Amino acid sequence: MMKRIRTALCLILAAALLAGCAFLPSESEPEALAPADPLTGHPLEWPGQRPVAVTIENSTASATQWGISSASVVLEALTEAGMATELCLVYPALAATPKVGPVAAGQDIYWRLLVGQQPLPVQRGGGQFDQNYLDYYSIRAVDALEAGRTAFDCGSEWSNAPLWYTSGSAVSKVLDALSISAVLTESRVTSAASAAAASASSGSDAVLTVPALLPQEEDGKLPDATAPDAVNVRVCFDDNNATGFAYDPDSGLYRMLHADGTPQLDANNGQQAGFDNLLVLFSASALRDDGRTYDFDLSMGGGVWLNGGHLWTITWTQGQDNTLLFYDADGRTMNIRAGTSYIALVTSVTGQELTVTNSSGEEILG
Repeated sequence: MMKRIRTALCLILAAALLAGCAFLPSESEPEALAPADPLTGHPLEWPGQRPVAVTIENSTASATQWGISSASVVLEALTEAGMATELCLVYPALAATPKVGPVAAGQDIYWRLLVGQQPLPVQRGGGQFDQNYLDYYSIRAVDALEAGRTAFDCGSEWSNAPLWYTSGSAVSKVLDALSISAVLTESRVTSAASAAAASASSGSDAVLTVPALLPQEEDGKLPDATAPDAVNVRVCFDDNNATGFAYDPDSGLYRMLHADGTPQLDANNGQQAGFDNLLVLFSASALRDDGRTYDFDLSMGGGVWLNGGHLWTITWTQGQDNTLLFYDADGRTMNIRAGTSYIALVTSVTGQELTVTNSSGEEILG
């Protein structure tokens, strides 16, 4: 399965490279007339605020997860051999961050993907590579091992494996003590329209902005009207870790499933997590010096984008400030539709694979 996918991806990458200038930002793309949310592409509701990124547990035993249905972006990757994946839930601001958890150890791969958006990391400890990344870039995380019960809680009953959780309001109480700011500290103007708006503003009237994580637009044209329908998705990270999705035509969302096919529910409201966009990005990886954790190549790769019950093959690469850029099968730059997104990093090193079936139950990836 992965061999066929890799062969197809090589052809896609070759087409994109042959396109040459297609890897430059398109001058014909419409410019945004107003600031957009860097996580969803929708109109900006939290100007000048740092996004909040929280790592949470995602093992088969993690039946209780808070905040998953209201995240703007969810990231998932297998970061350590023989361990469960952890999810990274991303919210546009502290004020938009609900009760969230169980808070897990930080993962540098998530901070690397989000660094251009100046996220506020929230974690419960972290390994050597997580701490090295935060130290190198002088990023201060809100860590449960440091902040303790002033920002985190596990309920009134103690157990051998407490489920630690927090919220935007709880985190905000410790920021001053930790010398952490919840507002953007550097402006990243991303379009001529926003540049003109910034230059016309003065002092405190100027709104600080960061690049969009994904190339999204509200009414983007789909790159291929004949894209195959894709209604069931399974991302298999290893024998013990898998995440599934089933397309819900009534809502237009891909509803999230545990490895056993049961709905992945938000303990805050009982709702099943769902996303407008699914992005499965294929990335080369290698074991690090510790022999346990994986390092991912974030420079370029192939992948697929699913939206509205259809699938498109894409190529991805880094843009300015680690923002992702996408190209279609012909190597042309492309945008995806605005909305919430699930992003998985998948590598062939550990036998990971993606399975997508259409409405007839047929696999569509070969």
